[in-house]
Amino acid sequence: MAGQAYAQDWPTEPDPVLTPGKVRTELSIEQICTTKWGSDARHVTAAMKRQVIAAYHFDVDACPLTKYRGKWVHRAEIDHLISRELGGADDVANLWPVQKDKALQDDGANKKDRLEDKLGKLVCDPPNEALLKEYQAAIAKDWLGLYRQFYGEY
Repeated sequence: MAGQAYAQDWPTEPDPVLTPGKVRTELSIEQICTTKWGSDARHVTAAMKRQVIAAYHFDVDACPLTKYRGKWVHRAEIDHLISRELGGADDVANLWPVQKDKALQDDGANKKDRLEDKLGKLVCDPPNEALLKEYQAAIAKDWLGLYRQFYGEY
């Protein structure tokens, strides 16, 4: 992407060819529901992030500034399409760039995070593998549509 990258230029949905979504098939519903996501080890490497940024044609130097480790830097956030708390894999097929400053993008990561938290609770209280599979497929197909089902228009 040439020039300045503004929040409205960031994709609100991933390209389904580049990011079809991928799940970790080795995880049981019990493992998904008992893991403390966020405190476990992620396996998204710097090389994977570069691959995703290149595939989406992002010029990181044109990305909005964000504070990272005490410095202001240009940085894209690479997010999971199918969230890890729903069994999403740390794989380039499940990663896409989202606006780091969640407050600047109407359909950005803040809404996706809200949806992921809701789906995680529904899937795990009580654990329901059929519902997990349904939500994995739905979020991969159209996360904004799924968001609207739960929260309406915004």
